[in-house]
Amino acid sequence: MAEIPKRNVYIFSPSDGVPIAGFYQHGGVSISTFVSWISEICYIPEAWAIYPCQFNNNRAVGGPVLNSSSTLEIQPGRYVIRSPAPAGDFTGFDTAHIFPLSETDIWNELNLKCFIQEDQIQVNYELNSVQQGFLCSTTEHCTFDDYSIADNYRIYDFVGRDPNRTPHGKIFYCDPNQPPMYLPLPDLLRDRFHQCVLRHVKGTGKSDDQRSFDPDLDLGAGGFNLESGGWWSGAEGKKQLEAELAGRLYHIPKELSIG
Repeated sequence: MAEIPKRNVYIFSPSDGVPIAGFYQHGGVSISTFVSWISEICYIPEAWAIYPCQFNNNRAVGGPVLNSSSTLEIQPGRYVIRSPAPAGDFTGFDTAHIFPLSETDIWNELNLKCFIQEDQIQVNYELNSVQQGFLCSTTEHCTFDDYSIADNYRIYDFVGRDPNRTPHGKIFYCDPNQPPMYLPLPDLLRDRFHQCVLRHVKGTGKSDDQRSFDPDLDLGAGGFNLESGGWWSGAEGKKQLEAELAGRLYHIPKELSIG
C-alpha cells in the first residue's frame, strides 16, 4: 500500500522559506478556514495576506492573494505570508514607540541611543528611529503604551482580554526584506517586556510574613503586595513570587507552590 503524503498544502515563512504549517487537503477545507487556522499560530496584520508561492521560490509571491472570506476549497499547493505591493496608505495605523517618549531623561541617562544602528537618523534624534518603533492598530497602541501588551517577537497580553480579539501568543512580524538596521531593536523590545512584567506583579495588601502561602489571601483581591513589610517581601514570598511569575510567563499551573 502506498504511503499517504502527510501534507499537500504548505505555508512557508517569508524570512527563510522554510515550512511553518500545513495539512493534507482531502476536500472540504475552505480558504477562510485555512486562513483562520494560520491566524491561530501566526500574527497576520491586516496589511499582510497569504499568497501562492512562485514555482521555484518559497518566499516570493506567485499568484493573487487568497480571499480570507472565501468559501471555496483551498487548493493543494505552496503558500507564503507576504505583504502586498506598497500603497503608501497607512490609515488606521499608529506608530508606537518602544521606549516611551515621556522617559527621555532615562533614555539619555542610560545612553540607549548607542544601540541604534539606523544610518538615516539624525544625531540626537535616535529616540525617533525606525528601530525604536513599529506600526500597529490604535487599540494595540493604547494597550502597548499602558504596558498591557508586550512584543518580544512573541506578543504577550498581560491583561487576558477577549481571546478572540487579542494578539496574545502570536508572532511579532518583522519584514524579512529589510536590513536589521531598519527593524525594531531586539534589546528595546526585551526591555519593554521586562517593564511590562514589573508593571503587572505589584498590587496592594497587608503585612504578614510569619505564615505560609495562602492563595486566598496572597493572590486574592488586594493581596499581591511587593512593598517592604508585606508577606511577598519575605523569604517565603520571594520564592512564591518566582513560581507565580513562571506560571504566568511559561504556563506552569497556577497551583504550583514553592515551599
